[in-house]
Amino acid sequence: MVTYSFQLEDFEKWLAGFATKLDTTVNDHILSLPSRLGDGTIMARNVNPHFSYSIMNFKLTDDLELRRETGAKGFVVTFNQVETQKEGLVGLPPQPISEKKAFFRNDIFLTESSNPASLRLTAGTTVKRLLIYCSHELANQYLPADLHEKLAAFARANSGADSPLFINLTHRTMLKELFEINNNDPVSQIKRLSVVIHLIERSLHSFLRQEQAMLPRTVKKTDLESMQHIEQILSSRLEGFPSLESLAHEVYMSTSKLKNLFKQVYGDTLYDYYNKSRLQRARELLLNGQVSIKQAGSEIGFSNLSHFAKAFRKEFGILPRDLVKGR
Repeated sequence: MVTYSFQLEDFEKWLAGFATKLDTTVNDHILSLPSRLGDGTIMARNVNPHFSYSIMNFKLTDDLELRRETGAKGFVVTFNQVETQKEGLVGLPPQPISEKKAFFRNDIFLTESSNPASLRLTAGTTVKRLLIYCSHELANQYLPADLHEKLAAFARANSGADSPLFINLTHRTMLKELFEINNNDPVSQIKRLSVVIHLIERSLHSFLRQEQAMLPRTVKKTDLESMQHIEQILSSRLEGFPSLESLAHEVYMSTSKLKNLFKQVYGDTLYDYYNKSRLQRARELLLNGQVSIKQAGSEIGFSNLSHFAKAFRKEFGILPRDLVKGR
């Protein structure tokens, strides 16, 4: 197992330290994992001395533990899309959380960068993470004093293990765009920064309103995990809406409890979330020029082209043919 302990000041310095730990180098802000640890990359960029971000996109062949020690004061927003088949450990003693079964982390955390934290990732884990660091000094420039203090209080209280927000369809779409940006694109840096800023804006609204901050206190952790499992099903199965009974069976709960919990956690009904997911998939297919309009509708379960066009316009405010014309 590789263990990397660090004090977070900015992500370029963090990545340089990690490269030294692995006895390798960072080239053009990118570290390619050595094969003994995994396959994939980690990118780090400092926008200025007070703002930086890191994009992780790899699969591990060995265990990895990242240990953040007490360091500079600031905010860290972490978007996790982590899939593992083995045990993982999140948080520091005295109350670490141990995951002993296959699971998929699909959440967002806001923490204080000066607070210790730990993340253990086991061999076989697929990691897609975006981490953003912002100093308190920079946050003070752009946030009213009362909102900054509210945000700081939430970050200080957040253990990084049991107070997440959840990655919804909008977050997922933007993260997918971020991970697919080509390094050879001459404006790749601008594209990445644009997506990062949009993600910050959306997540800050949730943190500042604390819309979901109380969920872990009112909903059991096992139920929250169950909702993440259902969200994965709805966002990946686009050819037809699964029955409520089959979804409820997946998480061993009644259909009424499932419907109420999902709406509470994600803000949409089960069908609305599924419908938005499949329409987003059709939009991606059309923008990429992969299929015709008819094929796009058929792939996500629409047998009637006019019904597909109507649903598409209701969701995106534009007809599929007009989207294709403006591509």
